[in-house]
Amino acid sequence: MPGFRPLLWHLAHIGVYQNYWVLQRCAGQSSINPTYDIHFDPIKTPREEAKVLPSLEQIEAYLRETLQRVEHFLETADLHLKASNGALTPSYVFDLVLEHEMQHQETIAFVMQSLPLSSKKPGSGAVDGARATAALEILITPVAAHIGGTDASFVYDNELPRHSVDLKPFYIDRDLTTNSEYLEFVAAKGYAMRELWSEDGWKWKESTGVARPQYWSGPPWHERGFFSETQLRDDAPVTGISCFEAEAYAAYRGKRLPSEPEWEFAAAWDPQRGEMQRYPWGDEPAVPGLERDRAWGTTPVGWYPENSSALGLHDVIGNLWQWTSSQFRGYPGFRSHPYPEYSEAWFDGDHRVSRGGSWFSDRSLARTSFRNFYRRRFRHAFNGIRCARDAR
Repeated sequence: MPGFRPLLWHLAHIGVYQNYWVLQRCAGQSSINPTYDIHFDPIKTPREEAKVLPSLEQIEAYLRETLQRVEHFLETADLHLKASNGALTPSYVFDLVLEHEMQHQETIAFVMQSLPLSSKKPGSGAVDGARATAALEILITPVAAHIGGTDASFVYDNELPRHSVDLKPFYIDRDLTTNSEYLEFVAAKGYAMRELWSEDGWKWKESTGVARPQYWSGPPWHERGFFSETQLRDDAPVTGISCFEAEAYAAYRGKRLPSEPEWEFAAAWDPQRGEMQRYPWGDEPAVPGLERDRAWGTTPVGWYPENSSALGLHDVIGNLWQWTSSQFRGYPGFRSHPYPEYSEAWFDGDHRVSRGGSWFSDRSLARTSFRNFYRRRFRHAFNGIRCARDAR
């Protein structure tokens, strides 16, 4: 897939990242393989050189040795050690490498989604059924809101510092945009309506010739899932769309994409407690019924009520990431930690923030302060649309 490194590179990179931060930086050990430290570093090795790879057997041997050493260190490390003066504690580093691996797993899933259907076969866990939903907006009247994470538990540097924002009242859609709703945009020739598109979006659309979501074919309309092609599911959320397409669709509806602060407030505010929650359902990382077999694809919108926010948003997590209108930037007072290439290197004006979490995302990433980010033209991510508009 253009723009992606080979899957084996990602697997080895996961091990190299774990080796560097846990064993070298935290435990003070020497590198297992200094050559790997360079070749599987995305900054030190250009993408075109990543195609030169060791064998699968060599990479697996490296991963086994790394994991064995990490597990041994875990048995003896002080996980209750408090950080001081920016020092890396074992607890912080373990969270860092685990979340890094979870994100690369989802990147690998993007690539696997695009593989020919003949090269994959499904296991159990597919979700069948349909659920009718009515288009509904939720009026959000913010109080004094504080956006961002806290260092009480693991967060990335781009989630800090927590800061206050001034939000005006706004409406936000209860549900993600469905295939049937997006099909109306396609049928109305929304891809040809210049007035709906930003200047950059129109240039991108004209240069690529796109006229439908990435995984659609037809008419008659079908969608390509992870393992099979099926008739387009009316009540499933649309995906395979860029931020440019999401913006144009929202404009077609007379709406817009929510800003980051708007999304986070709607996802995290609990009016009964009068405070922001770490997860849509509360402050604990899991609730009964949340951990379930992966369905290997999207489900009808609103299918899992446990993924709703206190203010009533459906599918805050667990279905698709959701594009926002916000550029990926550092918050006021941002400080890079523990390295600039995770966040700061991508403050380029082109990346837009996605919020929430997809059907593939690990539930530990479901915290309401977590910021995902992709280039505006990127269509491979498990991204969807939730529209908003000003309250007049």
